[in-house]
Amino acid sequence: MKKSFIAILTILLTISVSAQKLELGFVGGYQHTFPFALVGGDIDKIDFNHKSGAGFNVGGYFGWNFNKLLGIDFQLMYAMRSYSFDMQYKETSPTIIFKRQTFFVELPLHLNYKIKVKEHLYIAPLLGVSLNMAVNGKDIAYEHTLTQKPIDKVTTSDDLFGKNGRMNRFELSPEIGCLVKYKHWGFRPIYSVGVNNLTKQKFGWTFPLPEGQSKYLFNRELKLSIIYTFDVL
Repeated sequence: MKKSFIAILTILLTISVSAQKLELGFVGGYQHTFPFALVGGDIDKIDFNHKSGAGFNVGGYFGWNFNKLLGIDFQLMYAMRSYSFDMQYKETSPTIIFKRQTFFVELPLHLNYKIKVKEHLYIAPLLGVSLNMAVNGKDIAYEHTLTQKPIDKVTTSDDLFGKNGRMNRFELSPEIGCLVKYKHWGFRPIYSVGVNNLTKQKFGWTFPLPEGQSKYLFNRELKLSIIYTFDVL
């Protein structure tokens, strides 16, 4: 009985694996960061005037198709984000331009559903989540003038992400998008929204804030990536 069970299990696993399709490849492209910052509390003193910025992403791709319709994909990505703020006290003109550039290692995981268009061409809506960790970056503040004279020196990564830094290093981001794939090539737009606050409360955003105000910073990303894969199994 035991031998029969093992034999049947072996046959089922062999059939299951042969029916699956594993893919490895590369992914990379353009991404645009839309920051959202605010302060909360009894008094709201600052407007941030968010400015989005350009970046890139590049990395490795792993895909596993359970069957003809469903699959998952996982990536190990290196991404650059940039954005800025024209910061001002309310009822006054902008006084400081605050620019930030950060680099992240990102680990997105997606579930996709394939819709066949024709032979070798399909569209796959996808839904997933990405765990992101900041590894490097810099900040600089400028006067809001034609010459944009720097106010502070360029910060180091320790100033940003160290024990006494101004940013939280980790981010969790739900993602939604669509993969259009023909043979080994794919194009994938994705919209990603960070759900946790990236700013530490002791960081003053170059402005003194009233007591009791909380600071918040969230990143939203539009990613436009090209994917190339080759079949493993």
